[in-house]
Amino acid sequence: MVSGRTAIDFSVGPILYHLTAMCDFVEKITVLKVNDGSLKELEKWKNKDADACDWAHATEILQELKGNSEESEDKEENLRGKIHQILKWDPSKCDPADLLLLSKADIAINISILEMISKDHDDYRRNLSKMCNVIKPGGYLLSYSPSNASYFKVGEDTYHFLPCDESFLRKVISERGFEIEHFKIFDRVMCSDIADHERVMFIIARKVKKM
Repeated sequence: MVSGRTAIDFSVGPILYHLTAMCDFVEKITVLKVNDGSLKELEKWKNKDADACDWAHATEILQELKGNSEESEDKEENLRGKIHQILKWDPSKCDPADLLLLSKADIAINISILEMISKDHDDYRRNLSKMCNVIKPGGYLLSYSPSNASYFKVGEDTYHFLPCDESFLRKVISERGFEIEHFKIFDRVMCSDIADHERVMFIIARKVKKM
């Protein structure tokens, strides 16, 4: 079981479903976003703005999977209370550890953001190092990454993904002082031109030494 007091979320877009599950195991969450649109959407949700995205469906599905009778509204309120701050991070300009000016976190979460912001594998290594710098010794990196994806679409817009496979991820994560405790590969279950990934990889890695 991965747990800790603090978590930093680096995930792509204004998504929240993974944090709904995560908030049971942490006390404080900091969310970093690389663009103003995602930042604004999450702020609207946290402030309960009328035109904020409704994430109730994700919360309801999670509660059903857990067999929990807790009201989804209570679950969302719990998450709102645990999101300590929502900040913008420009990976080309600064290390997130400098931006945050706080103690290192127990957990850092990557959902596809490294694949989106990295131009090539060397750039991926640099961005991964920046992410790993905010994790305390003994802390965890949780990563959910597409396998060999080159793009994904949102409406009429197409965004770049850096193709990465299992071998590459195992290598670069280990090189940064982490021990991979869990590596699960999920087959693609839906055919769509929204993204061209082959599979999805979920990784739990523990920081065993400082690099």
